[in-house]
Amino acid sequence: MAYCLEHSDKNTQSALRRIAIEEIDAALVEMDDPAMNLHEKVHQLRKRAKRLRGLLRLVRPAFPDFETENATIRDAARRLSGLRDREGMVETHDKLVAALDIEGFDPVRAYLVALRDEAAARAHVEDDLAAFRETLLDLRARARGWRLTEKGFGAIRAGMEKTFDRARKARRLAADATDQRAIHDWRKRVKYHWYHTRLLAPLAPNKMDRRADRAKELSEILGDHHDLAVLDDFIATADGLPGDPALWSAFRDHIATRQRLLDQEAQGLGLRLFASPTKELGKRWSRWWKRWRAA
Repeated sequence: MAYCLEHSDKNTQSALRRIAIEEIDAALVEMDDPAMNLHEKVHQLRKRAKRLRGLLRLVRPAFPDFETENATIRDAARRLSGLRDREGMVETHDKLVAALDIEGFDPVRAYLVALRDEAAARAHVEDDLAAFRETLLDLRARARGWRLTEKGFGAIRAGMEKTFDRARKARRLAADATDQRAIHDWRKRVKYHWYHTRLLAPLAPNKMDRRADRAKELSEILGDHHDLAVLDDFIATADGLPGDPALWSAFRDHIATRQRLLDQEAQGLGLRLFASPTKELGKRWSRWWKRWRAA
């Protein structure tokens, strides 16, 4: 089951419907998978929601129902965010310790795990999952009738170019910014460009697969940077942290060190990934589209 266009799609509108329904069906299967623990399940469902929103952004200018459907998916995923955020802080701790090869911060991890387990115990997870399921089922029924106002690459090009252009501008803003919001915004734009590259990969598989790999790598770097910012903000504002304050201060210093390294890595990769002017990229992908359809 591929998250991409296929030659068997009758047209772009058919591809939109098919991919959306496949993502929804995959999410429903994961929701019922007994082998998945709760945290993994929530993580996977939120990823499915992001992929669906990336799909809709690809056809956004040609999709009259974009605002409604995008908000529906976004709001449904937010119901699952609280539990995922707590699990994310534990994962962020583990990544930081491994990346910098540091020791002595077991008390930090123990505290974060306790917070995660406490959140899971008091969260209405089953109710939230049931509501998420109903949203997906309703969305699936509507997706069968989604309509686009443009055909062929014309239904895709404006949305693809808009996302790419926003990612280019966000990179420049992130390079000069002193707060985390600019980097977080860049991360979102990069992730959507990654999804669009995956969706259009059949146009030129070798080139697009390499680009998708680079976009994924950049998205993960920026994601790690954002997760560190979330954890650092939590520590900075939390009341009654256990143990020695010097331990928490030292941990925050390591967060800052890791973020600086990620900043440098992200900008180097971003410069290469977003070097092409937006219109040039659009023309190139349009040529690939014509060859692909002709084949």
